[in-house]
Amino acid sequence: MLRIIWRFRAKEKRVDEFRNVYGWKGKWANLFGRSPEYQGTILLQDTSDPLVFIVIDRWASADSFARFQQLFRPDYESLDQKCNDLTDEETRIGDFMDEAV
Repeated sequence: MLRIIWRFRAKEKRVDEFRNVYGWKGKWANLFGRSPEYQGTILLQDTSDPLVFIVIDRWASADSFARFQQLFRPDYESLDQKCNDLTDEETRIGDFMDEAV
């Protein structure tokens, strides 16, 4: 299983909206859910800095996300653009494979 890990700093007045968009039932999860290879999202909030979040998107294999982006690039880019106003920082930490793979 591939896990793509992101770090975000939400804008102070948009934390609730950020949670609603990036959570496991949010707009990103709904978009990713168009792919049968998407296996869910985990949203974590930093206990010492409530504006910092970690998002972990889970995919069936190393190529799953790339296939998704090929099929749904316009929708991905549109949602990404709409979400820019929710955060001050966005960092893709990396892509990690489950040891069982």
